[in-house]
Amino acid sequence: MHKFLIVLYLFSSAAYSQIGIGTVTPHPDVILDVNGALRVRNYSEGKDSAAKDSLVVFDGRGVLQRISTKKLLSNIDKSLVKAKLTTNQSISVASYITIVFNSKDFDLKNEFNTATGVFSAKDSGIYRVSAQIRTAGLSAGDLGLAVYKSDAGGSNLIKIAEERFLNFSVLGINVSPPTRSVSTLVELSAGEEISFKLYTLVGLSLAGSSSGFDSFCAIEQVH
Repeated sequence: MHKFLIVLYLFSSAAYSQIGIGTVTPHPDVILDVNGALRVRNYSEGKDSAAKDSLVVFDGRGVLQRISTKKLLSNIDKSLVKAKLTTNQSISVASYITIVFNSKDFDLKNEFNTATGVFSAKDSGIYRVSAQIRTAGLSAGDLGLAVYKSDAGGSNLIKIAEERFLNFSVLGINVSPPTRSVSTLVELSAGEEISFKLYTLVGLSLAGSSSGFDSFCAIEQVH
């Protein structure tokens, strides 16, 4: 008798082209509206290659839809920044001083401050960090480029990557390269910061250009 009532209910609901389970007002856009948890006892295992094509997701209404994996990945809210130095930056004699990359090619989540040269992570994750600087003109002495991680506001500075070696010039010609570059992965919590610092014991000038090919930095959230 119980099974008969269920069949009768489904048959009568189908006559109206919609079925509501746990609700008497199914959503007009769907045939089956389940108000509650859904469990599937028997299902076929899909192939790994299927995920390369498309996935099933819930939209804002709770309606299941098929979406391509390419479209899904393009909508993931991750950090992506490229900043550059557009004009030469004079560096006074100091040990480590922050490089202020004063312009951005792009900053998807508005996390890089071009007035301070500091990146502030909005979300926790794993980030790929890289940068390059080039000195303008001749430069002799110890020269380095370092990446620092810190708490919000710049406290508790931790050096996480550095390239540093002596610059030499002979008869007014640089023997060592005028560039320094760094690249690393770092785990950041929301609110933690990344800054780029130059090490020098002599005054010098960093090279900048409108296209930013001399001195630049990039930050990408990879996980």
